[in-house]
Amino acid sequence: MLARLATFTSKPANLDEANVTLLHETVKATPGFVAGFHLEDRDTGIAYSLTVFEDATAARAAGEALAARPADKRVGVDPDKVEFLAAHPF
Repeated sequence: MLARLATFTSKPANLDEANVTLLHETVKATPGFVAGFHLEDRDTGIAYSLTVFEDATAARAAGEALAARPADKRVGVDPDKVEFLAAHPF
């Protein structure tokens, strides 16, 4: 499995619940999606997006699905840092 950990140091102004739902549904519909979590430090405002996929192919497919959204459905949420890590269930 492969985990994608994205770090966001500030919350985009145009991020609303409808756009977040669309982002999540797009990623969850990707074949090979395993799990996803949004984590936020309320004191600092730093947020993390952790998604787990069966393999690198599934992770790439999720990125391609997000990029294929119509322009009016993109919220411009760009992470400050993205890491791909081997994931081992326990």
